[in-house]
Amino acid sequence: MKNEKRGRFRDRLRLLWLLKSGEAETMTRAAELCGVSRLTAVEWFRRYEAGGIGELLLLKTVPGRKRRISGEAEEALRKRLAEPEGFGSYDEIRIWLKENYHLDIPYKTLHKTVRYYLGAKPKISRSSEIKKTGIRKVKK
Repeated sequence: MKNEKRGRFRDRLRLLWLLKSGEAETMTRAAELCGVSRLTAVEWFRRYEAGGIGELLLLKTVPGRKRRISGEAEEALRKRLAEPEGFGSYDEIRIWLKENYHLDIPYKTLHKTVRYYLGAKPKISRSSEIKKTGIRKVKK
């Protein structure tokens, strides 16, 4: 128990110790001492009985929500964003996805996906860039 660095697992090991040492005579008392509900304590103990310490210290994760843009559409979007002309705006990306892949994605979702998941931005000519280079990008 002292060697366990993760607090969430330390509580589970403490529950076992309380029951084994006799400091807590009931599951309810052990749960109170650990600061968890009785049902949580019972679940932890069942996991321990089923698979030992390894099963008790196993952290199960939830996979989360499926991405709205995936597979072929995501790969095509990555390639298109990597091109020098890219897109003029996130709205252009929405229209492109709707026309080519029949995906109707809200602006906010698309922005988060493109900006943070794909790590890209639409490429837009700014007036300062035009002044510096004298080149204006043409939208298709």
